[in-house]
Amino acid sequence: MFHPDEERELRALVERVAGGSTDRRDWSTLAALLLIGQGNDACRAIAAEGLDTFIHRSEPIYVGHAFQFDDYARIYDRICAHVR
Repeated sequence: MFHPDEERELRALVERVAGGSTDRRDWSTLAALLLIGQGNDACRAIAAEGLDTFIHRSEPIYVGHAFQFDDYARIYDRICAHVR
């Protein structure tokens, strides 16, 4: 479930990405919010498994985004912050 601020941020990011943003920060933040949208159970599971496992499992999914370690860490940190 999204907090109201997350929902506003999600809408703004979708508009930026639809407008052609290629900024990895926009895309990684959007990825984090979409994972948060999967619910607290999914977020808790991701957080519990650790950053290395998250990267290992998500790299094949996000291969086209050319994410780097910092991008995966940003996604993971955002998810962890959401479940605190």
